[in-house]
Amino acid sequence: MQISALASGSSGNCFYVSNKNTAILIDVGISTKQVLERLKAINQNPLKIKAIFITHEHSDHIRGSDVLARKFSIPIFATKATAQKGFLCSNKDLVNCINKDSTIKIEKLKVEAFSKTHSAADPVSYNIYENKKVFIRA
Repeated sequence: MQISALASGSSGNCFYVSNKNTAILIDVGISTKQVLERLKAINQNPLKIKAIFITHEHSDHIRGSDVLARKFSIPIFATKATAQKGFLCSNKDLVNCINKDSTIKIEKLKVEAFSKTHSAADPVSYNIYENKKVFIRA
């Protein structure tokens, strides 16, 4: 698995996790333009992204989710409270509500949501598995 922090901090958070064929993003707190520029800088194709997972509804975690999801038809996964409190996407068909402590399979990647403490509606962190375990706590 490859992991890249495309952005991390109060100005935006976005983490890219991939294997040979599939990629996911954890949070999209930067613009689509910035995501595409940063993917290009690490030689990655945005068409490889199969899902976006949102940790919580704060703007530095969701700022670019709407445009990126619609531009590439990427499904977004977030807890129901996060989806209700934050504007994730104008195309509601792309928004999928998950439960904390649930596991979503995106091709060969398994993404496990689990509760975390944060001042947000229903924040989660994620474990990503494929032979190795990666933990993203944004």
